Amino acid sequence: MRLLTTLVFTILMSSCNGQVKTDFKNNLQKNKSTKLAYVPKPKGINKEANFSCGIQDFNGVLWFGSVGEGVYRYDGKMFDQFTVEQGLNSNTIYSILQDENKDIWVGTNKGLNRFNGNKFENIPIVLSKNSFSFLNQSLNKNPQIENAVWCIMQDKNRTIWFGTDDGVFCYNEAEFTSFLNNRDLNNIDRLELKGIFSILEDKSGKIWFAECANEGVSCYDGRTLSNIIPYNQIGRTDRVIEDKKNVLWFATAFKGVGRYDGKTFTRNYFKQKNLDGQYNILEDVKGNIWFDSQDGLGCYDGKKLMIYTEKDGLKIKNFIPILSDKSGNLWFSDKGMKLYKFDGRSYINYSE
Repeated sequence: MRLLTTLVFTILMSSCNGQVKTDFKNNLQKNKSTKLAYVPKPKGINKEANFSCGIQDFNGVLWFGSVGEGVYRYDGKMFDQFTVEQGLNSNTIYSILQDENKDIWVGTNKGLNRFNGNKFENIPIVLSKNSFSFLNQSLNKNPQIENAVWCIMQDKNRTIWFGTDDGVFCYNEAEFTSFLNNRDLNNIDRLELKGIFSILEDKSGKIWFAECANEGVSCYDGRTLSNIIPYNQIGRTDRVIEDKKNVLWFATAFKGVGRYDGKTFTRNYFKQKNLDGQYNILEDVKGNIWFDSQDGLGCYDGKKLMIYTEKDGLKIKNFIPILSDKSGNLWFSDKGMKLYKFDGRSYINYSE
């Protein structure tokens, strides 16, 4: 695998170190972010706060969500930090998406937010009056009810899907509906789809749901919703992705990395001894599969698996891959709000 054949995991501390540059004028205005030269150490009570998710928007700007320190936007020069002081309903971020209208959606442990280019606003999930969901009454009576939004996905038809503690909801640019309340839906396994950590639309148009509690992985083919991988086989699943060969990969918390080729599910595909700790998995522009593990940082090129550890010169043991950008760079997180970019040869540290 050429990507890391001459690997020397040197952490470059060069251009990123320096004093925090603050735009005081922006600080005096509501919903304006703080300008930062790098990512500072956690300021809240959670000193092990880390980045949880990331996207690259249509303009090439990077957005990172953190568990404890809000949202960071990086334009290639400076970081903008958005917290509850700038309109977010929580600093604990689980998911980020940019929709086709270029709005940025942010899911937190307390609900949903949207950035319209100028400011963040809280978006209560209030169901359509035509919805007959069992949640309709409680959500509409109290639109500010806390409902963690674990994942967000927009499909080819522009419908936005939200995986939450209380079920899966859809938004069609006009109103919210409960997915399970679709009268044309054939829910053959009577799934509840609560605690959905990841939603994926595959290249054929099927929608996949990865659940954390007792329902495993399920699939919606446009008509029928059915359980594909039972919970006792896959356990809690934090992320599902589809690679360039249309194979599905699963980052599971307790049963290693799973693989599904459309016919057969393979648990612990890489035969790891320590199965705990896969929280994210992604594919880079070259088709390599990256994932975190208790043993180290995993990289699979389609033929060979490499697990990089401190013995290989990796200075950071708990790397979690969070983003592969359009330029081919990989972005990794670590505890204490650490953020690193890997360009294929070396790492750059963007943290204090």
